[in-house]
Parts: sequence; structure tokens; C-alpha cells
Amino acid sequence: MLSSPLRTSLPPAAPAPAAADVCPVVLRQLMADTLRGGHDPAVLCDGAGFQPEDLYDADYRVSRAQYAHVIRRALRLLGRPALGLELGAAVNPVSWGLVSLGFMACRHSRALLDFAIEHQHECGRLLSLHGEDHPQTWCLAARSHFVDRVVDGFVVDHFFAAMAQICRQVVGDLFNPRLVELASMRPSYGAAYEHVFRCPVRFGAGQNRLHFPRDPYAVRSADAVVLAQVQRDLSARADRRHAPSELHALVAQAIRRDLAAPMPLGAIAASLHTSERTLRRRLEEEGLTYAALLEEERHARAMALLTQSSRNVQQIAAECGYTNARTLQRAVQRWTGLSPTGLRRRGRAED
Repeated sequence: MLSSPLRTSLPPAAPAPAAADVCPVVLRQLMADTLRGGHDPAVLCDGAGFQPEDLYDADYRVSRAQYAHVIRRALRLLGRPALGLELGAAVNPVSWGLVSLGFMACRHSRALLDFAIEHQHECGRLLSLHGEDHPQTWCLAARSHFVDRVVDGFVVDHFFAAMAQICRQVVGDLFNPRLVELASMRPSYGAAYEHVFRCPVRFGAGQNRLHFPRDPYAVRSADAVVLAQVQRDLSARADRRHAPSELHALVAQAIRRDLAAPMPLGAIAASLHTSERTLRRRLEEEGLTYAALLEEERHARAMALLTQSSRNVQQIAAECGYTNARTLQRAVQRWTGLSPTGLRRRGRAED
């Protein structure tokens, strides 16, 4: 039996459950797997407030409640209790984006695992990770914040299987977990865990831990310059991000789908299986209104098109749902103190 850890880094605080700040990389994988199985992925999203295509927006985020809703529906629809383990073992490292590039640029395996902890929010933001230094191993310890045992199991299984697989691909097959500890009890398909992790798996443990060799293994693709750039890009992304509430994100995304003819509040409420009156009240409780969110989305789209495209003002006004070019011109003047032409001229001067 392993002794107590010599040194433990403090785990991060529990995240706010209603924030829409979860990168949906796992949900995208789940949608693709559902489609391959002959099912309509849209079924998984029913009542969640988004459609499968929304997940392919690089900036789109979901809440933990939305994530759990989709996972429960998937487990019922597909009837595969080991789904998290299966998808984790089949992970495509490229789908983890900059994080995977950072893994490949790390000097050795220990640096890779430290990088995973430092940028855990970019890995999905579903677990709180910290490192533990044991006499024979160094491990990733993970705590889930889901109260649903089934969803909790899916999240831990997927992340641990994915990390084991990515480490093999980046470091090499010899860098394999030495032991896996899971807080869950051994299920009837327990042998599948030994097959995926290629090491002993201890169920009913006090904490979820993924034990790796203590000595560092060199990463052949290491590149200090690339690693520094990835670190800067991830830090800049974290500084820019402001996670809206789940409700804010749901309504804004529905509006954003077609600003030229935005979905009315009643239709958004119906997609969420609630009444328009209830949805309006919930928005008011958060200090939000449909009109303000619509204006917020129009502002963001119009400013992006004015500064990043060559479309004329009439085209931009139509795409953003403004009555005519003059209405958009007045709005831009109100936001910036400049006309659309003046705004573009200033942008060219700054470039």
C-alpha cells in the first residue's frame, strides 16, 4: 500500500455551479459518438438550451448543469455504463487544442502533469486537480463537484482515461500509470478499467488518484519557445474570459443564432421547457432583460463586422437586425462617439 503523500498542492476552490464556463470538448466528442451509433445528437440537447452545432463555436461554453443534463440523457439513450471510460480512451489529443500543444512542448512528463494542473480549466473545468508527491509515484488527484454519482463517475472516468492515453501518445508507451485509485465502487464491468489503464485499479478509495512514475520521462517533442508562447496565449485567454451566468449564456446564444430575425423570448422559453413569464422573471432576478441582451449581441456583432470585415454599413445593419443603415450609424455614434467610417479610419490608423 502506498504511504501518505510527502507534499500536496492545495486544490482550487469549488467552481460556481451556475456559471457557463465549461469548455464543451467532451460534449463534442459525445455528439460525434452518438451520431456514429445511428442516433440524432439533438436528442441529447433537448431541454439543455443549445443545439449540437452550438458546441462547435470555439468560444461557446456550457454550465455544469447543462453538461450533466446531456450526460444523463446520453447514458440513458446509449445504454453504455462505461461510456466515460470508452470516450476517454478514444480521445483525440488535437481536440484539447492549445493544452495538447503545451503538453507536447513540455520538457518532461512531470512538467506535463504540472502543466495539466496549471491549465486545468482549459481541459474542461469539470474537476479540481492537484498534485501529490508520494515515495514511489507522483499523482494527479481529482475531485468532482457533481452531486450526481453517475455524472461524477463519467467525468472522472473520462478525464483519467484521456490523460493516460494522451500521456502515452506524447511521452511514449512506457510512461503508463502505475496505479489508479477511484472513489467509486467496482462495477460489473470493472475489468474494462484494467484494460484501459494497463495497471492495477483500486476501487472504493478515499480519493480519485492517477499515479504515474515518479521519475521524469523526457518528451521528444519538447520546445521551450513554443511552450512559452502557449503559456502566454492561455494566460491571455484566461484574462479575457468573463463567464456569464448559465441563464445569461442560454438566452444570449439563442439570440445570437440569427440576429437578423432574433428568436423571441417566448420561443426561447419553450426551448427551455418553461414559460415566457417564468423566464422573464428569472432574467429580472439576475438584473437582465431580453432587450438588453439583444442590444448586447447586436453591439458585439456590429463592432466585430465594422472592424474586421469589408462589408458596407447597409449589409452590417441587415445582418445585425437593425432597421436600416441610419439606425446602425446612430448606434455606433452612441457607443464610440464616432461614425462607422470614422471608426474604420481610426482602426486603420492604429494598424
